[in-house]
Amino acid sequence: PKPRGKDELSLLYELLKLCQDDLRDEMYCQVIKQVTGHPQPKHCALGWSVLSLFTGFFAPSTTLMPYVTKFLQDSSPSEELARRSQENLQRTVKYGGRQQLPLPGEMNAFLKGQAVRLLLIHLPGGVDYRTNSQTFTVAGEVLEELCGQMGITDLEEVQEFALFLIKGEGELVRPLSPHEYINNVVTDQDMSLHSRRLGWETPLHFDHSTYTETHYGQVLRDYLQGKLIVSTQAEALLAQLAAFQHFDKTGTSSPPSEQELLSYIPKPLQWQVNTANIKSLVTQELRQMQGYSKQRAQIGFIESTAQLPLFGYTVYVVLRVSKLALPGPGLLGLNRQHLVLMDPSSQELCCSVMLKDLKQLHLLSPLQEDGPPGLELNYGSVDNPQTIWLELPQAQELQHTIIFLLGSMSTQWPGLL
Repeated sequence: PKPRGKDELSLLYELLKLCQDDLRDEMYCQVIKQVTGHPQPKHCALGWSVLSLFTGFFAPSTTLMPYVTKFLQDSSPSEELARRSQENLQRTVKYGGRQQLPLPGEMNAFLKGQAVRLLLIHLPGGVDYRTNSQTFTVAGEVLEELCGQMGITDLEEVQEFALFLIKGEGELVRPLSPHEYINNVVTDQDMSLHSRRLGWETPLHFDHSTYTETHYGQVLRDYLQGKLIVSTQAEALLAQLAAFQHFDKTGTSSPPSEQELLSYIPKPLQWQVNTANIKSLVTQELRQMQGYSKQRAQIGFIESTAQLPLFGYTVYVVLRVSKLALPGPGLLGLNRQHLVLMDPSSQELCCSVMLKDLKQLHLLSPLQEDGPPGLELNYGSVDNPQTIWLELPQAQELQHTIIFLLGSMSTQWPGLL
């Protein structure tokens, strides 16, 4: 019987807090005792709900674990909540348990059996993926499911993708660790989830239409923003890439208008190129594309951009860099091994830092009131320490992404998140 004046919600919070105070084994034993042959079905059902919560938040000690596992295995054929508790416990062992207690609204929904909610993930190219999130869903599971829908089954390739949490209009942008519980991070209406590829080491395979479409969308966005570095002199390449875009957009080999042609050129180059020359070359390219499918045009675009200097990197526009006197904004490319700084005008590599050599990251306040923030990187050996700072609007996103790529969300880098 519950204490007088206490509702079920208050009791649950008290029990979960006791589990946080290292009384979890005792709590597990008490709840298992309640669900074992309890004469009142209502109390038994509540006990199973509590047990399914416990298993999702905290694992019992290694001493008690075999007994809890055996109990759940023996009970699961006849009890749906026992099967769910078993799944929750396996997830807790794998991901560490949710730990952070949910808000009352979520807890009430759980007690009423209404814990499932729609999760919308935005992919490059305007593709949206819908799935369901539950009380103990983690980012890694969502990512595996999402990749499965694109025909990706190799775990190494799955690990090259990330879910990004975006708050508002980009006030916060950071990748989620595979171990993070979705309901702990997506807590406000103005938060959204986006997925994109961060690593490009696994060979690309265009055997699934959604796979091709999302990769095309991501590469196209970077290309048009001028992040992949192509020279104004490379008219044949610019024309070929414009032709692929035009065919993907229209499905025909009829030539583009001048306005359409400009929209296919990277923004920084739009007023520097000879459009008459490129239009003539585009017309020739389109003639050779008769019989193409849109998917073939998308694949052709990706394969052609793969030769550009910053293909396969996450690219940021850097406004200023210590030690370097760049004539204009530079481009910082980041992958799972290193970060590089390039001068887009000369296409020269200015600086390269191995991620494994990074020692500390410091977010810097803007130098001017309305200026962008900065990021200071300390790297190198004890005998030869190096420091470089970068000024860019996405300094915080870059910081989070570097930490994510290093795979040390909060251990080696305390206090950064």
